[in-house]
Amino acid sequence: MVKALKIEIFVLCMIILIGLAARSRRSLFSSTQQLLFSMLGYTSAAYIFFDMIWTLSDGVDGTLGIAANWISNAVSFSLFAIACLIWFIYSETVQGSRLLTTPYRVALLTLPTVLVVALAFTSYWTHALFYIDAQGIYRRGALYMIQPIVSYCYVIYTSLHAFVQARKVESLQQKAIYRTLAFFAVPALVGGTFQVAFSIPGLCVGILLSILLLYIVYQEQLISTDPLTGLNNRNRFETYMLSLFSGADQAKDVYLLMMDADGFKQINDHYGHVEGDHALQVVATALKDVCSVSGGFIARYGGDEFAVLQKAATEQEIISLCTAINDELARAEVSYSLRMSIGYARVGDGVDTWQDLLRAADAELYCVKAEKKKAGVQIR
Repeated sequence: MVKALKIEIFVLCMIILIGLAARSRRSLFSSTQQLLFSMLGYTSAAYIFFDMIWTLSDGVDGTLGIAANWISNAVSFSLFAIACLIWFIYSETVQGSRLLTTPYRVALLTLPTVLVVALAFTSYWTHALFYIDAQGIYRRGALYMIQPIVSYCYVIYTSLHAFVQARKVESLQQKAIYRTLAFFAVPALVGGTFQVAFSIPGLCVGILLSILLLYIVYQEQLISTDPLTGLNNRNRFETYMLSLFSGADQAKDVYLLMMDADGFKQINDHYGHVEGDHALQVVATALKDVCSVSGGFIARYGGDEFAVLQKAATEQEIISLCTAINDELARAEVSYSLRMSIGYARVGDGVDTWQDLLRAADAELYCVKAEKKKAGVQIR
């Protein structure tokens, strides 16, 4: 009965992991992240499958039972280390780590996993990581601890790296991702502890919860992200504004920049809507390049309207930022002129709520556009 329940848990975890891996292509992952996340899901599912085979074959004597026990352990030892390596590469890729900048470095990072795989598949003769006794029972070998040390070193390093990154970045979106990466291993570690203490398949449940949590966070990003530009959408922008004004002094020294593209209608009319979409992507890239460095929260508010929430000690910093945005757009490799009309407002002096801030910045944008119109600048 107990063994049957374990098998049901194994099978359920495998099905869900395979489903998550298959559906990862419908998320915000880049192509590299898609591949790594899919590999992580499939590798974890394969590890659970061979762990299940070990559960069924352990203690079964006879040639077939011992062979199944030996093969399942050799493969599961290898797959667990490989899964941890894939997780390490995935997490460091998301964090933009310099460890993965050259094939030589990647090759060096994979060597410990290669060692584990070699030890696992030679344990039949060496008994290094494990062996199967005459009764068909799994026993640990003298070098057993090499596998968990290698595996957990990958996980612990990248978790600590993500934790440090989460404390550095200002973007709520990035913070959420880095925190998820930092605490990714916790469910698996807790599950593994329960598995050792109570002989239940806690590790596979922990692995499933870790990957599921990561998938949910990315789906939340998908819901909150503008699909054309990759920026935060209006819903995410308003949620961020609410959170900003909910805490004491969080909105201190915060400026809101509201902007839209001059002559955007002419771009659509003259070059077509495909090129118009490309123009919006160029604007989004420029805003990321200029504002992300200083922790700005960037969103596409709607149409050709964009919003940036930026902390600054002085108004001059914001004026310089507005100039830098248009200077960056002036360098864009497009066959038409791209320039933004920008209005901004600061929290304080009667601007006490996020609605007040939005109205004030919008009114300032309207004044900027009115002045441009008087000067004969095409703003529509």
